[in-house]
Amino acid sequence: MKNILVGGVLAGVVLFLWGAVAHMLLPIGQMGMQELPHSTSVTYALDLALEDPGLYVFPWMDPEQEMSKKALADWEEAYRDGPVGFILYRPHGGEPMSARKFVLQFATDIVAGLLVAVLLSFTALSFAGRLLFVTAVGAFSWITSSIPWWNWYGFPQDFVVGAGIYMIVGWFLAGLVLAALGDKTSSSQSEP
Repeated sequence: MKNILVGGVLAGVVLFLWGAVAHMLLPIGQMGMQELPHSTSVTYALDLALEDPGLYVFPWMDPEQEMSKKALADWEEAYRDGPVGFILYRPHGGEPMSARKFVLQFATDIVAGLLVAVLLSFTALSFAGRLLFVTAVGAFSWITSSIPWWNWYGFPQDFVVGAGIYMIVGWFLAGLVLAALGDKTSSSQSEP
């Protein structure tokens, strides 16, 4: 149990540090993103049009309302013709690098590390097997979240590739810690 706790916490620390490197020192955190042209005009229009923070989708099809065949056909035509997208909007700014954001990310990474450490504890794998298992968790999380964003919402391919690099490398590095601690668990269990 101690190795699960220590391994999970250390894996979370590794994930957090990798996130800092990936976003602050490497271009991975910005892959697929670009500057908004005419940002002053666009943000002015958004300020006039939107009051509340939210994720705004266009063209919109209200799932709460039953759509007639004509309304559905109109929505499909608007979608085909474009533009299509969504806007994540907050009318009021905030601190881009607040302590709260760092603490929340750190806590999230620790919880994720602990969850994977618990999952790994149910296996009887070699070092390489444990490393592959944990790396596969990163691949799984990328495939099940980022690929649908690309497929259904048109996220840029570079953004999705960057997310894959971030997730898979991060979990590979965390896997090195968890696999090494698993060795100690295995050897201590085999001793008389």
